[in-house]
Amino acid sequence: MPVSQMVRAALMVSNLDQSRDFYTQVLGLTEVYTEGEAKGGNMHALIGMPDTVTTRVCILKVPGKPAYGMVGLFEVKNPSPPNIQRHNSSSNIGELCMVFYCDNLDPIHKAAKARGLTIVAAPVQLRVRGHIKQREMTLRGPDGEKINLIEWDLAKADAGDRPEKWPGVPE
Repeated sequence: MPVSQMVRAALMVSNLDQSRDFYTQVLGLTEVYTEGEAKGGNMHALIGMPDTVTTRVCILKVPGKPAYGMVGLFEVKNPSPPNIQRHNSSSNIGELCMVFYCDNLDPIHKAAKARGLTIVAAPVQLRVRGHIKQREMTLRGPDGEKINLIEWDLAKADAGDRPEKWPGVPE
């Protein structure tokens, strides 16, 4: 295999504290893998920014799980990178969508609405190939990043029983 599992999604965010609050309080990524200010070195070159930038970093993960599938939050200032142009209610070419399993979509949907975040698709039963499957929803995070949530028993998912393997019930 030429590459490993995805280590993390690295998001450029406008406000590290606001984004950290969302990912910890709403999505439950409460274990901090690393955090602090990236000083010296050449991180600026890796993110395509001039050497004048100040970068605050917080990489979050699911508590007690391996260091894969993490979410890295990067607040870059002096200068800040520009916002990307996108259509918030649909998909965009080149756009990444982070996908997570969760036990119950309803509290996340409620918390996202209370924060004024864009709900692309409210919780709904997925219908595919003539079958009704698990519930899913899609929302935008604090900086417009796309997040898809699949409602599935997390213990089952950890054991390898995933909704992608379940045919669903006929419509």
